[in-house]
Amino acid sequence: MDEIGRMPMFKISKEEQLEVEMFPGVKRTTLACGKDVLMARFEYEKGAKVPPHKHSYEQVTTLLEGKQKILIENNGQTEEIFISKGESYIVPANFQHEQLTLEKALTIDAWSLAP
Repeated sequence: MDEIGRMPMFKISKEEQLEVEMFPGVKRTTLACGKDVLMARFEYEKGAKVPPHKHSYEQVTTLLEGKQKILIENNGQTEEIFISKGESYIVPANFQHEQLTLEKALTIDAWSLAP
């Protein structure tokens, strides 16, 4: 039980997994969100872009379908990587990054929310 007497939630039903459109052609479904980790599924249409951004937590992504180009700033340099089905990448906390979808894509992303 937690500090106010609730039992922890172990199962998240499909109906509880909310889908939102993040950017044109980019949909996010939150699969599960615990105290320290969030996991989401993203669906990308071909040509969809995620603009440059950064966050205070580490991100791990696995591409289940499609192809993407990822731009990550590292020590003042922009690294360009291409990701295909079955490959993964990591974005460290506070690294600016952006994505361009080259082929319709599906990813599973996880973030560390712990301070």
